[in-house]
Order: sequence, then C-alpha cells, then structure tokens
Amino acid sequence: MKSLKIRLKLDKHQQLILNTLSNEHRLLYNHLLNYTKENGTDFKDLNETYKNYRNNNKLTINSKSAQNTCRTFIDNIKSYYSLRKRDKTAKFPYKFKSWKYFTSFWLDWNNGFGGFKIKDNVISVSLNSCKNKLNINIPDNLLQNFGINEDTIKVIVFKQNLKGDYYINIVYSEKSSNTKSNIDNYLSIDLGMSNIATCYSNVIDPFAIQNNKFDKLERTENILQSIRDKKKKNSKQYKKIQRKFNQNQTKRTNKLKDYQHKLSKKIIEICKDNNIGTLIVGDIQTKKVIRKENMTLKSTSKNFGLSRFKTFLEYKAKNENMIFIKVNEAYTSQINSLTGMRSFKEIKLSQRLVKLNEDIEIDRDLNSAINIAKRTKGECYPQFETINNRFHKMYMNQFSKLICI
Repeated sequence: MKSLKIRLKLDKHQQLILNTLSNEHRLLYNHLLNYTKENGTDFKDLNETYKNYRNNNKLTINSKSAQNTCRTFIDNIKSYYSLRKRDKTAKFPYKFKSWKYFTSFWLDWNNGFGGFKIKDNVISVSLNSCKNKLNINIPDNLLQNFGINEDTIKVIVFKQNLKGDYYINIVYSEKSSNTKSNIDNYLSIDLGMSNIATCYSNVIDPFAIQNNKFDKLERTENILQSIRDKKKKNSKQYKKIQRKFNQNQTKRTNKLKDYQHKLSKKIIEICKDNNIGTLIVGDIQTKKVIRKENMTLKSTSKNFGLSRFKTFLEYKAKNENMIFIKVNEAYTSQINSLTGMRSFKEIKLSQRLVKLNEDIEIDRDLNSAINIAKRTKGECYPQFETINNRFHKMYMNQFSKLICI
C-alpha cells in the first residue's frame, strides 16, 4: 500500500461540511467511550450502539463512515488490552475528543459502496441526511500519474493540520514485484536508539546505521518548552509560544518519518542487490529499553519511532516478495553469540562492546543481531575474524546518501 497526501483548496461551504462531519465523528467516538465506561466492553453491543446513536441523532455521516469510527474505537480498546498484558501500569483510554481540534475520519472504498465515488479528478462524498454531496476537486492528472483509480484506491482520510489547512490522504495499492530472492539468504536487524539498525547477513558484511536525532530541532523544542512553562497558561504569550512549539514538533516528526522511509527503502535495495529473500527483525519493546537508569543517556531521551520503522520495513519487504519475520529479542544482548550462553547478565546500555572470548570483542548490537538470526535460522557460524576486520558503520546524511566510515 502507498499513500498520497493532497492539500485541499475548499470554499467556506465545503469547509463547513467537513467541519460538521468531523464534529459528528467526534460526538460518536465520545459516545462510544462514555458507553464503554458505564457498561463495560462488549464489541457486539458497540456495533448496535453506534447505529442507534447515528439514527436517533440524525447524523449527516453515512453508515460506512460511522462504522469506521466504531472500528477505530474498538482498535484503540484492543490496543489497550494488548498493552496491558505487557505493562500492568497501562491506563484505559480516558480522554474524550475535544471540539477544539479537527477529528480525522476515513472512508474505505469497499467496491464502490464505501460512501464516496471517484470520477474525472473529482471525489464525491455522499451525505446521509441530504441529497447533496461533498465534491472535492483534485489537481488535473494527479491521480492518473500515481495510478489511482477505482481498481487501486482503498481508503481516503480527511485531516487538518495545526495551521488550519485541510488535507486528504489517499491510500492505494501498487503492483507487487514479480521477482523473488533466495529465501536461504537472510539479513537480521537489531533495532536500537543510537544505531537505529545493526545488520548481520550470511552473504554480505555486517553494518550499522546511525540514527538521525535532529539535535537542533530537539534543542529548539526544549527551549520553547522551557519558555512556555514560565508564562501564564492560556495567555497570549503562552499560546504564541505553544504554536511555535507545535510547529517545531511537527517538523521534527515529519523529518524523522522521511528519514525512516528513505532508510527502510535503502535496506530493501541492499537485500535486492544481494539476492536476500528473508528479513529478520528484532521485535523491540521501546518502553522496556527506556528505563530510569538509562534516561541519562542522550540516545534514550526521545522515542525515535522504532515501531513505525518496523512497519515501513515490513510492508516494503512484502511488496518485494521477501519473507519478513519478527523475533522476540529478549536477552539477545546478554547471550554470547559464540557459545550460546547468557554471559552478559549485568551489561548496561552504555557498554557498547562485549567480549566473546579472550581474542574476540565485537559491538553489542552486532552480537544481538547474530543471536536474532540464530533464533530463526538455527545454529549459524559467523566468521568473527572477518567481522572484526571489515565491520563498518553506515549512516544516512541529510541528502539520503548511504555513507561508509
């Protein structure tokens, strides 16, 4: 799947319709949240609840769009229960959606019955309580250039940014590659904070990729936060600094996403060039890594979106007909990849090298990447002399070129 983000040029009437639809989705979501708090979690009851609420209040949103909001709410509840199994301190989603913010909503194509039509660069969204439709013009030939039509389009999502600009995200399918690589060749990846990916393979030299932390934007964000906290809450100066803080935070998030997209694409290209058909990734749990004793390290001061990076790797690997495997990486940093024994029980995150025996000392993330490969492929016998001599680091610079140092 791919997505195309398009900025919309709307008149006041179209903006009013979009804001009305967003507010109705907000009211429906809040009603489902309140119902769950009072009556407990029963997904069958929720399906009936959203239908009754929509019909009784004569909402403008169509049935399919209301169902998608209910599905979003159910997914949030399921995510909470999944998190609760790993983290007993996880809290139930308690925040109601505020009228101050635009509530994003989405419609799926559903073979043409999802509540919208696409024809001649115009997307028509059907409304429930009136015969009119919301017609949105898309720039000429934009959909055709990206191969978006009735056969490929899947989902459309309406959003608004902090500046008040309206956007539509179009999710569409793309043709998967017909080529298949050798599944016996593999690349195992250990994800981390300072080095976002440390890679080990049976066909190419191991390498690591440094994370791009965007320190300048992070420093600006910390300075703005410090100044904001000294102002009176909700004053003019407070709101002015808050807007700058939000803009800086959005910029840093977008830069990080762009960096991860280019990086994941580069890793997949390396696999294709070397006929690697299996990608093995350690399923890291970020909350377990960022503990109190590790917070003093600069590399763990921010969450660098490792779960999102795994998602990018997964869908890009599957699009190239590669096998993608997630492996529980518990204790992989503590296990000696040469002996298979748990020899580094008291190892700290600040300790970057591990000694496998008297003669061999390697990077701890590389040791973890080898153990991740062994958990999937069984016993492997890496050439440690070759690793010691040819192990190098690679990173992506701001121009997205892979550089070896």
